[in-house]
Amino acid sequence: MKITYMPAKELIILEMVEYTLQELAEVCALLIEAGRPVVLNWADGVAFHHVPLPFNTKELLRERMRGRIYWASLLYAEMPEYRSVLKVGAREVPVLATPNPLLRRVARWIRERMEEGGP
Repeated sequence: MKITYMPAKELIILEMVEYTLQELAEVCALLIEAGRPVVLNWADGVAFHHVPLPFNTKELLRERMRGRIYWASLLYAEMPEYRSVLKVGAREVPVLATPNPLLRRVARWIRERMEEGGP
């Protein structure tokens, strides 16, 4: 049996929005209330939520086979210290300190842009 690991070569983000941490928590709480599963990822002092484009078309599946992943949106905020939960009223938004290498690279990339002053 052959096992092949094919990590993405490129991540293309179609929309990025920076929030304060409280605003990001409120947006995520609204998504949760609307029935969408939401977990914020955290790494390198950044909390973020992404919405990937699903591989439900031949074109997107072909792109993935070429090593490209597309995210429809990326919402993020500075969060210097990790917390496992953000509270918005009675609602709790879970935060995961991500072990995923791609998501950790995204967090570093966001952090660099925040330090430079723009997306």
